[in-house]
Amino acid sequence: MRAAILVLCALAAFANAEKLFHGNQVLRTFPSDEQRQYLQSIADDYDFDFWTEGGDAVDIHVPRIYSPIVQVMLNRNSIEYEVFIEDLQTAIDNERDRSRPAQYDLSSFDYNAYHDFDEIDAWIDNIVAAYPDVASVYTVGQSYEGQTFRGLKFSRGSDSNPGFYINCGIHAREWITPASCLYITKYLVEAAQGSDEYSLLQDINIYLTPNSNPDGYKYTWNGDRMWRKTRSDNNKRCLGVDPNRNWDVNWGGQGSSTNPCSDAYGGPSVFSEVEVTSIRDSVLNTPNIQAFIDVHSYSQMLFYPWGYTLLPAADKSLLNTIVVESVAAIKASHGQTYETGQISQIYGVASGSTADFFYKSGVKCSFGAELRDKGRFGFTLPESYIQPTSEETWAGIKVIAKYVQSGQCA
Repeated sequence: MRAAILVLCALAAFANAEKLFHGNQVLRTFPSDEQRQYLQSIADDYDFDFWTEGGDAVDIHVPRIYSPIVQVMLNRNSIEYEVFIEDLQTAIDNERDRSRPAQYDLSSFDYNAYHDFDEIDAWIDNIVAAYPDVASVYTVGQSYEGQTFRGLKFSRGSDSNPGFYINCGIHAREWITPASCLYITKYLVEAAQGSDEYSLLQDINIYLTPNSNPDGYKYTWNGDRMWRKTRSDNNKRCLGVDPNRNWDVNWGGQGSSTNPCSDAYGGPSVFSEVEVTSIRDSVLNTPNIQAFIDVHSYSQMLFYPWGYTLLPAADKSLLNTIVVESVAAIKASHGQTYETGQISQIYGVASGSTADFFYKSGVKCSFGAELRDKGRFGFTLPESYIQPTSEETWAGIKVIAKYVQSGQCA
């Protein structure tokens, strides 16, 4: 009996152990369309996952044991590539200060640091307590593992004012997105009378969910830093679903996967994920939402529907005007260049996504964003980049907010 208990304890410890990535590499490949298909065909054999798939380059994360043979396969098939992360564990170790104590008090809260889910959840309550005149809390829903996740409403005007919904952190490993969205809150609640931010909140209501995939995000802190999906147990083989491929717009189509072990797995059925239905209902049940943006990383892009097809959206002219102005504001902030266009044309065809769903549901100004960087750090962007990324992100998002304010998104 004692031996059996020890074995069970060992198994439990192994299951909860932090996954390490010593020697794992991230390769940037430059494949043709035919070569992209080849990469897809060998991904399962060599256990690599795609960090990006759109644009001219395809970034792949390759385990240490397979990296040499994958590079041989790339050379044999004349696929150009370069190594942009030599050792992934080193990049992870360098992205944040691991000695920092937890911060649950607003007076000591450091916006230039990455925060775990519990810190962010406490921060929500602290913001509402400190700024009751402008901020209030709403519940988005509960996760698969029973974690309640919440958002903040910012308003200085009427409840009937047009709404702009900002969704952050739907992909667990994209830590810069919740961090940037916390900074956006700071700008809104601390805005002085006469500022753009103060004026915006007199005319529109902004709703912001800092983290819409709590189970996955928690797991990136205590299990697998590179986890992307939810943590639902749908098939007893591989956990989780891509929460940005689970929406009812060409669900299961091109750009999603039927393989439960894929990071792009669309799920066993449309809207199978409770996190996804919670976000859906939160947006659709909020009065007068006229704009929506789903904030991701990385690649530095700002795009609009459609994602599931190359056909243009009815409002393409307006949406393109908005993103062009937004990226100009981003560039004016810190000199960073963002690519703009239709999702399917600059990122790649992606079925079952948030931006497509809300556009289809009548939210005219519906967008997706990919924040910094372009590949030097990828998902392991160091904390020193949080402030400049947040400043330029808000500069771009504020352009969208002004279009809502002007009535052009109605």
